[in-house]
Amino acid sequence: MPITRNVARLVGVLLACGAMLVPVISARQSSQFQFVVAASDASGSPVTDLKPDDVIYTESGARGKIVKLEPYPVPVKLTVAVDNGVDSREALGHYRTGLTGLVEALPQDMEITLISTAPQPRTLVRAATDRTRILRAVTSFAPEDERPRFTDVIVEFSKQLEREVNAKKAFTYIPILLMVSTTANEVSDYQLPEVEKALKMLVARRARLMVTMTSTKTGDIAAVADINTNRQAMIAIPATKATGGRYEALAVSSRLATLLPEMGQEIRALHLKHGNQVRVTVERPNGLTGPIQSLQVEIGRQGLKGSVSIDGLQ
Repeated sequence: MPITRNVARLVGVLLACGAMLVPVISARQSSQFQFVVAASDASGSPVTDLKPDDVIYTESGARGKIVKLEPYPVPVKLTVAVDNGVDSREALGHYRTGLTGLVEALPQDMEITLISTAPQPRTLVRAATDRTRILRAVTSFAPEDERPRFTDVIVEFSKQLEREVNAKKAFTYIPILLMVSTTANEVSDYQLPEVEKALKMLVARRARLMVTMTSTKTGDIAAVADINTNRQAMIAIPATKATGGRYEALAVSSRLATLLPEMGQEIRALHLKHGNQVRVTVERPNGLTGPIQSLQVEIGRQGLKGSVSIDGLQ
């Protein structure tokens, strides 16, 4: 998939997909409907004891009735893919320090999968919560004199999500793919249509893509300039934007030692927020049916703030 010919098409696909991230409440014939609320206190800690009186729902200026609140946890599951290819040797110590800090920042109950990307995607640890086992894997993978397979990881990750959707097992968790990549020229077995399909699946499934792109050729001006223009970056930059993720370009790999733990804190906050949500069932005011109009939801308890979504995934 040559960059010069196909990147514009990929960017267009992702920008179009981005519109799918906005939740819409469609027309309904029932007088009841549901939404999901995540509340936190002034410190940012999740609030787990919301009562019906704490949620204020109005439609077209009239207050509706809160019928029921029930727990609706949607935890995060994290997959970390590490580029251990030809340019990774210099960065290896920073990888290990950063990944250790990342794992230590995450909640103990979060499932983590660890993958290396050279000479092909290889699972080192699958969906584990055992921190000893995960940290052992962080220090055990070795660099390979092979080209990494950045794109292959994305496509295969999306295929797993698609299998879950088809098996009716999806949308019970938030998938995050964190890719620790170098600017080394990658190789891929997948063609453009398969990559486009994979990116669409990430957006449709509400997955988040987070990418660190590192130059390991310190002092090489051309290599540093390549951080945001290499093949992996040209896929990752629009993909992270479309999925609500994060892209970080690093001129030196030493930054990974602090950046990855920072990302761990960000992922931790997301896990705690979505793991402590409630699903709210409301009775629309004045017997309203049909399209939802002028909807407003507030947290009435003093000192709390919250967010609202339809599926608990935003």
